[in-house]
Amino acid sequence: MEKPMTGKDMQRQMQGLDELIATLDSAKLWVEEIRDLVRAAYDGEAGGQGRTGGGLFEGLWSANEYPRVDAETLSVAWAGKSCYLGSGVLFRLLTRLSRRPNRFVPRDDLLRDVWEGDRKSPDTIRSTIHNLKKRLHAADMGDLAAAIQSDDGGYGLVLRQCR
Repeated sequence: MEKPMTGKDMQRQMQGLDELIATLDSAKLWVEEIRDLVRAAYDGEAGGQGRTGGGLFEGLWSANEYPRVDAETLSVAWAGKSCYLGSGVLFRLLTRLSRRPNRFVPRDDLLRDVWEGDRKSPDTIRSTIHNLKKRLHAADMGDLAAAIQSDDGGYGLVLRQCR
């Protein structure tokens, strides 16, 4: 039979979990830095033209025009403007959508990643998207708000220039 955990055992496990969480947070920041460097390098290879030079990336905005979601300030920077989103669901939602721009995220993935698996209805997601767009519009980021689009199965941050 297994012995019950002592207070010291539990404290050691909690410390181990705290260290794991800190490591994962650090890794996430590194991934974001690498992503930004790759985007910037690609823009430099395009002769300063950004991702508008044709081919696969024709019609996409340049890397310096991707929204920058900042976990330290809990805000998003876009086209020279900044919008405070706070530490709640609006910040987590935009963070999740901006991770893979120009791709739609299924609703089930949003529920898992943004609401951490809590059972929510499609109305909750739709309402949160509406509130996020409203906050972006108030910060004069209407074009970024318009880039948040839906399809039958989910939502995406579609960063394509209008033609």
